Amino acid sequence: MSIWIILLVIFAVLIYMTHPSLRYVICQRWRRERFAHRGLHDIDGGIVENTLPAFAAARDHGYGIELDIRFSKDRQVVVFHDDDLLRLAGKARKVRELPLDALKAIPLCGVDSARIPTLKEVLETVNGRVPLLIELKSDIGNGRLCRALMDIMRDYPGEFIVESFNPLIVAWFRLHAPQVVRGQLVGPFSSYRPTANGIAAFFMSGMLANFISRPDFIAYNANALRFFTPHFQRFMFRTPMAAWTVRDPALAALIKKRGEMIIFEGAGRL
Repeated sequence: MSIWIILLVIFAVLIYMTHPSLRYVICQRWRRERFAHRGLHDIDGGIVENTLPAFAAARDHGYGIELDIRFSKDRQVVVFHDDDLLRLAGKARKVRELPLDALKAIPLCGVDSARIPTLKEVLETVNGRVPLLIELKSDIGNGRLCRALMDIMRDYPGEFIVESFNPLIVAWFRLHAPQVVRGQLVGPFSSYRPTANGIAAFFMSGMLANFISRPDFIAYNANALRFFTPHFQRFMFRTPMAAWTVRDPALAALIKKRGEMIIFEGAGRL
């Protein structure tokens, strides 16, 4: 077998493993959509990320909302980014270790009105007025979280799409809720190394699990330098893209020109 045949086989395998769903039509509506990252928050103004005031502010400004969901101990779907409460509440407890009433009793960032909301409370606040980008955090019971989300969203009148860093979560939507637009979150190799070995980090950063999940779009770290994967996806497949987390107006303008979704904070809004 010649070297060219070997290279051709390797290239074919790479294409098979990395190509997205190619469902461009259903993603067309989301081009250039703007999502406020964890709501339109401003800690100096007393508005904490992923809280009802942050979501109400994004709603009132007409921005889409990016938010994060996970389970409490009693299997309530709550909106919170971190797996523990250390950063926002100074407590080294995992969110999944506390029931909803205990989580509700904890003020975030010292702001008494800032409490962890349930997804249902967020939906009541937004009421379909702006679209939602829902990130499912990977933890124990990923399949149950996917099912719980779809049960909650069944009668919701507004638009929503989903995303996750975990390709198995994205694959769940491919298999069980194909009508939902699904996205694969991805970062550079170095971002995976604190929690994954080199092989796993290479696999995830290169989107080599797309053959399992076939995402409709990818959400990439727009601030990462020397990050090849987004360029490869654009060039090879014209993959619909979402850029996070955009804080610089010049970067936001470039992303908008590309026709990509923007997940922004602060000055990154347009």
